[in-house]
Amino acid sequence: MTMTRKQLTQRLVRAACGGGSPQSQPLRCFALHEHHFGRIGGSNNLSATPSDFHSHLCQKIRHAQERVILASLYIGVGSRAPQNGSHMGQTSLDYYHCKEDEFLQSLYFAASNEKIKQMQVILDANRAMRKVSLTNKRNAGQSHDSYQEGSSLFSNSADTVLSTLKPFIERIEGDDHSKNINKGLFLFPVNDQRLCSILPSPLDEVAGVFHVKAYVVDDELILSGANLSEEYFSNRLDRYMLFTNGGGGLVDFYADLCDTLCSYAVKYDGQSSLLSAGNNANTRKQQLESSLTRLFVDKAQTILSESSNHGTSDPIAYAIPTFQIPNSFLGRLQFQSDIDASRSLLLAAIESEQNMSVRLSSAYLNLTPRLTSLLTMFGNKRGGAPYVLTAGSMSHGFAPKKKTQSPQNNVGIVDRIKASIPDAFLTLVKEASQSILACGGKVLLYQRPGWTFHAKGVWITANDTDTSRRELIDDPASVVSTIIGSGNYGARSEDLDVESNCIIVFNEPSTSETIKQSVASEWNNMCQHSTVPADLDFRDDVSKLTTIVVQFMKRFL
Repeated sequence: MTMTRKQLTQRLVRAACGGGSPQSQPLRCFALHEHHFGRIGGSNNLSATPSDFHSHLCQKIRHAQERVILASLYIGVGSRAPQNGSHMGQTSLDYYHCKEDEFLQSLYFAASNEKIKQMQVILDANRAMRKVSLTNKRNAGQSHDSYQEGSSLFSNSADTVLSTLKPFIERIEGDDHSKNINKGLFLFPVNDQRLCSILPSPLDEVAGVFHVKAYVVDDELILSGANLSEEYFSNRLDRYMLFTNGGGGLVDFYADLCDTLCSYAVKYDGQSSLLSAGNNANTRKQQLESSLTRLFVDKAQTILSESSNHGTSDPIAYAIPTFQIPNSFLGRLQFQSDIDASRSLLLAAIESEQNMSVRLSSAYLNLTPRLTSLLTMFGNKRGGAPYVLTAGSMSHGFAPKKKTQSPQNNVGIVDRIKASIPDAFLTLVKEASQSILACGGKVLLYQRPGWTFHAKGVWITANDTDTSRRELIDDPASVVSTIIGSGNYGARSEDLDVESNCIIVFNEPSTSETIKQSVASEWNNMCQHSTVPADLDFRDDVSKLTTIVVQFMKRFL
């Protein structure tokens, strides 16, 4: 008997939540209604541009009434050194030299608002301390590039954000009634500090980083893969999903997640020596594991049954937040990890009686054998296929930036390795394409002049229509699930970085058409600037350095 759409929804939700054994308890699930989804920018659908993302976040933070909670890899340093903090009081838009300045100004404005009871920023410990060049003009290049030796125009995320939050921090420190333990700036150390003391910056980030991207302002949440810096506000393509009106509890969940992570992280007060986890690291990790389990595990396990027993309309979607942390850091989680939840979701779709297809986007494609095997299983079913989209050499995140260099400038080994990374990823794309193409799928490369590709996610569709461009989602009603968040679906995201994604499973087609139209448009818009590998120059004569990078650094890419 053919499975109904409602039965398919229940199957996918239960698979993503997991559970069924004492070692893996089920994840929490949140019922979403139409008013829980919002628009970023002035577009008629829910998709947005980097500029929309920047404008929306600045506006919401500036007018925040209760809380501002930001989790990111790093925050751009703007155009002025934090030691000259007086510029934060400037309100004229003409005074902004770059979009980072406008963002930092909005954050400072919120910090100065006495109504705000909670301000919390959590960043990666190593990345936040990396010295970077100041951004000197609007739409400038990569503000996260390492600073140039001999230049005094540099700062780091930690000191910049600390200076920006200064009014809030001083206010709560002077308030005897304020519980300010988890308020302010926090740096999350993923790696052993002994290793970080040996490796110079930015090599200390190679072994793993805090990579979660979640932005909470009052009762709204933006989940994305984007960091908070100039390129992500201008021309670095990413995805964004806005949850409003509390998101059925999802907004508070991510606020609690950030608070839990801050309990382990180091509160930064300007002293880099405080980044050491200290002698009680193991105890704090045990506390972190217990807190994460309490937060993520669904003890009641009633989400699907409750949705239809209160006389209200059925949810249009279900959200299952996921979490990934290196086994070397915390050991095996007591609930289904992000990797396991994603695999269970994909496997449930494959085993359904529908003709299912999967589309996967990754800024840095480095598929593991297990994920490749799952993707190809979609192609072995009648009518289904896997489609994979990643950055081409032109729009790759590690593509060499145009900089003026003197002829006698010697390029160091670190710079040479960085320059070889796009070719290394193209080699990995070529390897993946052999399996994907063999089962009727496609691999596409995003190539857009002046843009960098950073979007990641999964789209699962049922009963695709047959068109000339099979990779496109021709009928939005066919979308049954999407995954949005920080993970890149590669070896690094699985084994080294701290990640959080959110699995969205849609209900009956008629109840979620607007949302699914936007989700489908995200994928289709990216495909408009993409080409298939057959149209590109895939050379077999890759450089020796690229071969070495692929062989010895594959698990770090």
